[in-house]
Amino acid sequence: MAKKRRHSARRFALGMIVYALVFIVFLAIGLRIFWGYIDAYEKAQPKHAIDSYVESFDSAHIRALSEDFVSSLDHRIQSEEEAYALIEDLFRGELRYSKNSVESTEDRLVFAILSDKRMLGTMALSRSGDGSDTVWTVSDESFDFSDLLNSAEILAPEEWQISCNGTLLGEEFITETGIRYPSMEEAYDYGFDLPMLVRYQIGNYIGEAQISALNADGNEAQLQDDPAAYTLRDRCTEDQRTRMEDFTRRFLPLYIAFMSNTNHNAYDNYARVHPYLLPGSDLESRFYNAIAGQVYSHSKGDVLHDVVVHGVYELDNGSFLIDVDYMVDTTGNAGTIENEAGMLIVAEDQGSQGIFASELFIK
Repeated sequence: MAKKRRHSARRFALGMIVYALVFIVFLAIGLRIFWGYIDAYEKAQPKHAIDSYVESFDSAHIRALSEDFVSSLDHRIQSEEEAYALIEDLFRGELRYSKNSVESTEDRLVFAILSDKRMLGTMALSRSGDGSDTVWTVSDESFDFSDLLNSAEILAPEEWQISCNGTLLGEEFITETGIRYPSMEEAYDYGFDLPMLVRYQIGNYIGEAQISALNADGNEAQLQDDPAAYTLRDRCTEDQRTRMEDFTRRFLPLYIAFMSNTNHNAYDNYARVHPYLLPGSDLESRFYNAIAGQVYSHSKGDVLHDVVVHGVYELDNGSFLIDVDYMVDTTGNAGTIENEAGMLIVAEDQGSQGIFASELFIK
C-alpha cells in the first residue's frame, strides 16, 4: 500500500513539473509576443525615429551635410579639414530636438536640431503604413552653416607682410591702396613721396582667423584698426637715426621757447632757434614773421618733457622726415596745463655744417 502511494506521489510531482514547464514555455511565448508588440509599437512612434536620427551624427554624416558649404569657402586661407573640424565641433555638444508645430502635419513632423551651442538645422519625418505597421522615416534634412561665415578688413603699412592662418596675403587681397597716414596729411600735400597704408579684405571663412604682421624689418608688428594709430617707422641707418634724434632734442626746446615767448624776449628766442633753420627756407621766413605775434604771449613758463621720436624717414638729397610727439607743461594765469603735441620735422643733413630744419608740420 505504501509502495503504491509513493508511485502516485512521483507521478504527481512529475506531472506538476511537466505542467510547470509547459506553463513557462507558453508564458515565454506570450511574453515574447507581448514584448515584440511593444517593440513594434515603440518603433512605430516618431520618437524612436528622431532619437535614432540624433544619434546618427558621426563624422561621415556631418561632412555629407556640410560638403557643399565647405567647398564654397576660400581655401587659400582655410583648408577643408580645418573647416570640417570647426563644423564637427558644433555637434559635440548635447544634441537635442524640438518639434516645430507650425510646420508639422499629421503625416509629416518637422523638428529643429539643436546643440548646446546653437541651432544646427531641421529635419522632417514622414509616416507610411497604418496602425501597428506605421513607420516613420527621415524624408528630408536641411542644415545651413552660412551664419558661421566671417570676414575681416586689415589696415597696414604698404611695406608690411600680412599673413592669415599662416598664408601670406598677396595683392589679390588688397582692396584699397594709397591710404595716407593721418598724422602726415600736410606732408603729403607738400609733395613729399611718403609711405602709404593699404587695406586688405579677407572673407568666406569660418571661425576666427589668425592674422599676423611683419614690418619692413621682418619683425612682428601690431596691427591697428585706426589709421591714426600708425606712426612713421624708421627708414634710415642707425647713424642717421642717432643724428636726427639728437637734432630733434636740441631743436624742440628752442622751438617751444620761441613759440611760448617764455622770457618775453621774442628776438632773443628767435636768435637761439635760428641756427637750426635752413637758411633761405620758407620755414625761416615764417619764424621771423611770427616774432611780432610772440610779444602777446602770456605764458609764464613751459616745460618740455616726454619727447618721443617715432620714426625717421629718409627722403632724398640728404633730407629726412622726423615724426615726433612730446608733452609741454604750460604755466599761465589759470595754472599749469599739460598739453600733448606732435610734429613732423623735415630736416636737411649737411654733414659737417650741421642739420637744419627746412619745413615743419604740426600733427
